[in-house]
Amino acid sequence: MLLRALLSIPDVGQIDAFAEPWRRLYSQSPLLSTLILFGHLGGLLAAGGLTVAAERATLRLDPDNDADRRRHLADLAHLRTPVWTTFGVALLSGVLLFFADVEAFAASRIFWVKMLLVALLIVNTAVTARLDNALRCEGDGASCATEASARRWRRRRTGAVATAVLWFALVLVGAALASH
Repeated sequence: MLLRALLSIPDVGQIDAFAEPWRRLYSQSPLLSTLILFGHLGGLLAAGGLTVAAERATLRLDPDNDADRRRHLADLAHLRTPVWTTFGVALLSGVLLFFADVEAFAASRIFWVKMLLVALLIVNTAVTARLDNALRCEGDGASCATEASARRWRRRRTGAVATAVLWFALVLVGAALASH
């Protein structure tokens, strides 16, 4: 089944042929290409900036203060929609940038490293979101001073560091990609 799925994936030439009308439009319109690039960079800036700032707050949080933890978890929940919206803009505009030069991006190792970082960032975000939900459920009870809760908060702090590292790595690799 996996082999059949792999064999059905179109090759780069097919994807490039499919994207040809978009590539022409993109290359002939400085306004459109500027707006797409802005959408990508602006989306990354907004999603990454909000996320790194929130993770900084996670790292500065006093893990022994129940009220602060509950307030912080509520803040993180409120940030989820703007972060995913702006990240979605970055992803959509990134797909449009990819289709503007399929052959160059598909052959670029730097591009694939960037895609790996994006995948790791999404997985890390899903893991930290699950931790946030578990911690929020714990916080609905009495005191959260259990060993399991302390362990979850340590894992959440590790996730916060991983998030920041992944965002900065994504920016670095994106800059490398833009310069090649």
